[in-house]
Amino acid sequence: MKKGIALFLSIVLIICCFSACAKASAEMTQENITATADTVFTALKEFNTEDLETYVSSSTLSVIMSYAKQHEQFAELGRAMFANLTYEITAIDTANKTVTLSVSNKDLAQVAGDFASDLMGKYSTFNLLSNLSSDTWLDSNLSILTEDIDAAPMMSQPAEITVTIQQADDNLVFAFDENAENGVSGGALGAIKSAIGV
Repeated sequence: MKKGIALFLSIVLIICCFSACAKASAEMTQENITATADTVFTALKEFNTEDLETYVSSSTLSVIMSYAKQHEQFAELGRAMFANLTYEITAIDTANKTVTLSVSNKDLAQVAGDFASDLMGKYSTFNLLSNLSSDTWLDSNLSILTEDIDAAPMMSQPAEITVTIQQADDNLVFAFDENAENGVSGGALGAIKSAIGV
C-alpha cells in the first residue's frame, strides 16, 4: 500500500514539475527569449503557420498566413522568402522586454517591388483580390516570384532589428514592427507594401 502511495505521489510530482516548466516559458528570462527566438526563426524558415501564430505578432505576416492556410502556393512563397534567413541575438533587455537581432537574408526588395508593381499595373485591386482565390492564377504568378527569389543575391550586410516581446499565457511572443518585418524578409514585405501604397 505504501509503495502504491509513493508511486502516486511520484507521478503527481512529475506532472507538477512539467506544468511548472510549461508556465516558465512565458517568463521574461534570457533563456526563454533565446528559446523563443529559435522557435520563431525555425517557424519562419519552415513557414509553419501554427507556430507563427503562437509566437509572432505581425500584421503583414498574418495576412500571408491566412492565405497560406487556404493555398499551398502562399506557404511555398513563405518558405522561399525565408529559406536563407539567418539571425544572431546581439542584445536582450528583459526590463524593457526587447531583443535585438542581426538578421541576414536574400536581398528581396527589388524582386518583390517589381513583382508587386507589375501586378498593380495589370490588375485592378478588385481583380487582384479575386485572383488570390484561384489556384491556377496563383500557380502561374507566385511561381514566377518564387523563381526570382531563388535567383536573388544575399544582402550585402546584415540588418539590425529590435523586437518587442509580449507575454502570452503560456509563451513569449515576438511583436514585429515594419522594420522587423522588412529585416527578416530581406526587404520584400516593405517593398510590396510600398508598391501597393499601404
